[in-house]
Amino acid sequence: MSERNELEVQLRALMSTAVGEPRRRITVEAVRRRLLARRVVSSAAVATAVVLAGGVGIAVAAHGKPPQHQPAHHSQPVSTGVPRYYVVRTTTARGEQMTVRVTASGAVTARVRCPWDAANVVPGVVAAADQGTFFLVCQRLDGTVQPTTVLESRIYEFRVTSAGRIGGIVMVRGGTLDGVRVRRMTVTPDGSEIAVIVVPGRYQSFLIKIPADVFVINTRSGGRAIWHAASPVPGKTVYYPQDVSLTADGRDLAFLTSPQCFPARNGPNCTVHGGAQVRVASPAAAGGQLNEARVLVRLTSVLNLSAANVLDAVVGPDGSTVTLAIGGNLSGRRLPDAVSIVQVSATGQEPPRTIYRMMTGNGYGFTFFSADPSVRHLLLGAGGASGPVAGRIGGRHLVPLKPGDYTVDFMAW
Repeated sequence: MSERNELEVQLRALMSTAVGEPRRRITVEAVRRRLLARRVVSSAAVATAVVLAGGVGIAVAAHGKPPQHQPAHHSQPVSTGVPRYYVVRTTTARGEQMTVRVTASGAVTARVRCPWDAANVVPGVVAAADQGTFFLVCQRLDGTVQPTTVLESRIYEFRVTSAGRIGGIVMVRGGTLDGVRVRRMTVTPDGSEIAVIVVPGRYQSFLIKIPADVFVINTRSGGRAIWHAASPVPGKTVYYPQDVSLTADGRDLAFLTSPQCFPARNGPNCTVHGGAQVRVASPAAAGGQLNEARVLVRLTSVLNLSAANVLDAVVGPDGSTVTLAIGGNLSGRRLPDAVSIVQVSATGQEPPRTIYRMMTGNGYGFTFFSADPSVRHLLLGAGGASGPVAGRIGGRHLVPLKPGDYTVDFMAW
C-alpha cells in the first residue's frame, strides 16, 4: 500500500468513527458540503475545518501579465475600528469566486482574481494585514478534476482602496513555492512577515496526519526560514500544525496542535498524552524543528475538552492571549452542542473568557474563524440544525454578513 493510500485509509477510519457513519469514500467535495455533522469528539473536526478554511478546488483560470516582485512596506499603526470591507470566498452555481464586500451592506465592490498567466490556476487562502492590505495564495494545478496535485503556489499582495476597489496585485518577494500546497496563512500587521503551513502538492489539504512544514517569509528581503515537521516514525510523538499565527512583531510563531503518533505495522499501538495545545516557535525567522517548539498553553489544563474540540486558534498581537473556536460542550456533557469563541491567557493564570457562544443542539457545523490583525474583530462561520450563519461577532451576537448562507467558504478582514 502506498503512503498516500495508507493515509487516506486512516482518514476514512477516523472520519467514520467521529461522525458515526458507515465507512465510505471521503472526497474534498463531500467534506466541504457536509456542514452539519453529528457528535464530533475527535480531531476529524479539525480536518473538516482545514478543508473549509484552507481553500481547495476553485475552478477559475486567471490570465494577465505577471506583476513584478515588490516588497511590502507598511508603517501605519494597527487599526482598531471595525474594518470597512471584508474579502469573502463563496461557492455558487457558477463555481467559486472571491469578492470584496462592504461590511455595512454586503455590497460587492471588487472581484479578486489571480494574475497568473497559466492554465488551471486557482485562488486559495487569503490573510489580512493592516490598513486594507491582503495576501492571497494562488495555486497552479496539474488538472481541473479533483483530486489533483498542486504544482506551484505563489503569494500575492493587494490593497483594498477606500472605495473598495483592488489597488493592484503584486507578487511577494520569496512568494514562489514549488511543489507545495498552502494549507493556512498568517501575516504580521505591517505585512513584513508571512507564515504558511505547507504540505506536498500531491496531498489534499484535509489530510491532517501528514507532516506539515511552516515557511516564514520576509516580504522585504524574500528570505525564507523553514520550521520542519518531524517525520512520521512509528512510535514517535509528533506535533503537526493545524493552524498558525504570528505576534505583531513577527518574533513568535504560534501554532495549534495535538500530539499524535504512528503505530508500527506489526507492533503495539502507541499512546499520546497532553491533548490540544498551542506551541510557540521563536524566533520565527530562525527556522528549526516544530517538535522542539515550547508549549505556550496546554488547552486541556484550562478548558474541559472531554466533550469538545478545539477547531481554530489565533494568538494575540503581544502573545499574551489565545482566542479559540471550540465545537461541542465545554461543560463536559454530551449535549447540547455549541460553537464557542473563548479567549484564554497564555500563562493560564486567568480564567477563560467566553466572547460568544452559538447553541446548536445535537451536532454543530463549522466552516471558518478569522480575526483582524488586532484580534479585536472576529469573523465566524458556524451553525446547527437550522443552517449555517457567516458573519462578524459584535458584542455577544453574531451579526450576519452577506452572503449569509451555505455558500460561504471563508471571510477575512
